[in-house]
Amino acid sequence: MDPQTFRSPTSHRDQWLALLEWQGVGHPRSLHVTEVPSGVVQVTAGEPPGHIRLEGAPANVLMFNLSPVQGLRQTRDGRSSVSDMLHGEMTLMPSGMPSEWSWNSACDRLDVMLPADVFGDESTLLDVVDRRVFRDSEMETICRSLYREVSLGEMADRLFVESLVMQLGVLLLRRHATAPKEARSMSPAGLTRGQARGVLDYIESNLSRELTLRELAGTASLSPHHFARMFKRTIGTAPHRYVVERRVEHAKRMLRTSGTSLVEVGLSMGFCNQSHFTSTFSRVVGVTPTRFIKLHS
Repeated sequence: MDPQTFRSPTSHRDQWLALLEWQGVGHPRSLHVTEVPSGVVQVTAGEPPGHIRLEGAPANVLMFNLSPVQGLRQTRDGRSSVSDMLHGEMTLMPSGMPSEWSWNSACDRLDVMLPADVFGDESTLLDVVDRRVFRDSEMETICRSLYREVSLGEMADRLFVESLVMQLGVLLLRRHATAPKEARSMSPAGLTRGQARGVLDYIESNLSRELTLRELAGTASLSPHHFARMFKRTIGTAPHRYVVERRVEHAKRMLRTSGTSLVEVGLSMGFCNQSHFTSTFSRVVGVTPTRFIKLHS
């Protein structure tokens, strides 16, 4: 949640650890961070008790408590509040607001930082309201999905994370933001045939490298949040899921015919290593790549 980390060339993870050390707080047991075009997601486990001061962040910040109970003191905008946050409860802070945080036991949490331009659309900016402790069941479901994905470290599907952050941004805009009512409506229309063909062709030509939601939206001349909804309405599945399925389908073809090693197949289809390829292939196909080869030899 440090303001400078959002734009610094140094990784967000390193910046956060340096901030904790500077303010006398020990390092957490584990810390995973995924940075995507639409924001930053941080999963913290076992952060020791402490007290920190933060300058106003250039992004809206959502903190999702993963501890059983977290005694927390929050101070911002001249007001302090003390609460026992229960597992699954959240706190929300607008961008640009200085804050102080004190917690009295090891902290497990998810932090999501969403800039005002999270939607990639200048006409729709996200400016959240200040909320200290609250629940939102739909947002909780997304936060738990983000927690599971980002906890995978380098094997996290960044396109999936970007899509989840966008979904979270839409819910924040609709329920916990200052935007006028008309700015909260999202077009239900689908892609035109030409847009769909262009996007699908682009995906097929770039399966070997990382793709982002903003990049795919750009091929259809749309903002990311409109594109994600319109793609799903037209194709019947979310962009990140479609990309994974196409990668796996190409990998199946290579395993049947080329004799290429599993490592080479995985890397050629955009997976970061063999473990990442094997786990994704097994989840989608139902068998491991090795078993798949034996069944089709």
